[in-house]
Amino acid sequence: MMYSALSSLGKNLILLGVLCLSVINFFYSWFTWKDLLAIQILAGLAYIFLSCYEFLNAQYKASLPVQRFFYFTSRYVMLKSFKIGAFLLFATLLYFSSNKIKYIYPICLTIALTEALVMFLKYRKGICFVSIYANYLLFSQDKLTRLFAQEIALVEFRHEIFYFVKRNHKTLAVNLTHIEEKERFIRSMHEWLKRNKINVGEESEEKIRSILA
Repeated sequence: MMYSALSSLGKNLILLGVLCLSVINFFYSWFTWKDLLAIQILAGLAYIFLSCYEFLNAQYKASLPVQRFFYFTSRYVMLKSFKIGAFLLFATLLYFSSNKIKYIYPICLTIALTEALVMFLKYRKGICFVSIYANYLLFSQDKLTRLFAQEIALVEFRHEIFYFVKRNHKTLAVNLTHIEEKERFIRSMHEWLKRNKINVGEESEEKIRSILA
């Protein structure tokens, strides 16, 4: 995980550096447009490489649970698509701008391309998932999130969605529409809830039992 953190720091420094250089060049014209574009392309390739390395380095893959339920949600895709679209729109607006600030548009294209590529890799490598451990659930979307059994006040199951109501009144949901092995997941979740003595709504308990019957 140390290498993943270093790659994250490195890519952010590269992005910040090339952005600062592009803005400074707007005022002082240190580089010609072709030279600046070459620098932006090289920096962009390094940024893309480090972004992908965050998810594909050996240590990160080794830390992934062997048994996990693939969970690639439409909400995740929608948020990523919105982010990609926003950067593409911004790049287009910059490109058609009448002053030299337009030369920043390759940076926006790099970010959009990186987000799209990372989302694709997450899908292909199955890095978006839900995993069930002894006393906690592990969710992986944009980041890894652990939900410990002792944090949960109540669990409800409605319309193929598990609602985990935490003691701080926040709710985390798992929509079975995006789970490939629904029955196995429900069975594993039911066993986990019983094993950790978590409060499940009476109607929800009946629905779960009827599915597993």
